[in-house]
Amino acid sequence: MTVGTIYSYPQNPRVFKALVVAKYNGLEVKVDDKFVMGTTNKTDAWIAKFGASQVPAFEGTDGTIIIESGAIAYYLAHLKADSTLIGRSNAEEAHIQQWVQFVDCSLSGALSAWIYPILGYAPYNKASETAAIERTRGQLSVLERHLIKKTYLVGERVTLADISSAAALFGGFKMVFDAPFRKEFPAVTRWFTTIVNQPHFKAVAGEFTFCETQAKFTPPKKDTKEKKPKEEKPKEEKKPKAKEPEEEKEESFEDAPKPKSKLDLLPAAKMPLDEWKRQYSNNDTPVAMKWLWENIDLTTDYSIWKVDYKYNDELTKLYMSNNLAGGLMNRLERARKYAFGTLVVAGEDNANIITGYFIVRGNADEMIEEITDAADYDSYNWVKVNVTDEEKKKIDQVFAWEGAIDGKPIADGKTFK
Repeated sequence: MTVGTIYSYPQNPRVFKALVVAKYNGLEVKVDDKFVMGTTNKTDAWIAKFGASQVPAFEGTDGTIIIESGAIAYYLAHLKADSTLIGRSNAEEAHIQQWVQFVDCSLSGALSAWIYPILGYAPYNKASETAAIERTRGQLSVLERHLIKKTYLVGERVTLADISSAAALFGGFKMVFDAPFRKEFPAVTRWFTTIVNQPHFKAVAGEFTFCETQAKFTPPKKDTKEKKPKEEKPKEEKKPKAKEPEEEKEESFEDAPKPKSKLDLLPAAKMPLDEWKRQYSNNDTPVAMKWLWENIDLTTDYSIWKVDYKYNDELTKLYMSNNLAGGLMNRLERARKYAFGTLVVAGEDNANIITGYFIVRGNADEMIEEITDAADYDSYNWVKVNVTDEEKKKIDQVFAWEGAIDGKPIADGKTFK
């Protein structure tokens, strides 16, 4: 019997984990993959039903509505009472969630920052790519140390942790983890090979072929036709540009043209955002905040936005809320040049909130595209604030991860910088 339908765009690897889980538990799930990424799922009817524009999304035959691929997989894993995927004790289930969230919130964010510019989903920047590759290496090293003496992530058989993590790394092993890269992580490669060759995984994703040549960013080719002198213009008008052909040599990889952001067209800010990030990283928070308020221009250069998670009443464990906040940060790579922000988790287990503030380039009344494009954007309320002295005190608290919010003590946090 069909338990529900997953909606997505075609060949979305984030759907794999839910479908593989369904195979293990003997559940039938329909897949509607007629969606066009970024457009089809933005209708009023869709938002009214699911609350956010993202896919994948799940609609159960009993009316259950779930967004977020990890939550869908979690739901299907628990839909069978005696499922072998969810752990045989509270500790084992906690360890399963530990690896699911580590890979989804930490490793996937670094890997996406590496792959998305190659696919054209985000602007390419050589320095950002190098940083993303190193972050990916660092996170894979955590898995490597854990898997050296283990066949599976948790216990002695496949669990949701293995399925979810292998699905998250699917694109990496297919596109950029070539043979030299894989040699750095033999235990992870062995484990990944084991999981993707399980019958239920193969039934969903098919035969897997490892990357042979690492995918690289390819700069857009120049349209040479548009560079030819226009016939109607006198030759004399072209004399000042006599050296132009020499300047139009094919650009190197490092000098590839980068997609423009309209924010790059703004006049130079009096306070460079990178300088604020250095102040915040290198000084005690009170010292850094004093510097910020003395130097930031909130009339033209920047705006400050209060951010609140829409579903605070559904939050449970503090560490899970903090990982959720980290998930948003990991999906904001496009905004790294234009924003700085902190989200904090305040309260206690089963009674906590996610809230925070972002400094954003420009002073428009609408949030910048580099943030609205993030997958988790619609799960938060973003309100531009008038920075009064009272508001400054709240911002100081959040950026310092100290004090209390609405009577709830700040327990943890994530900073995007």
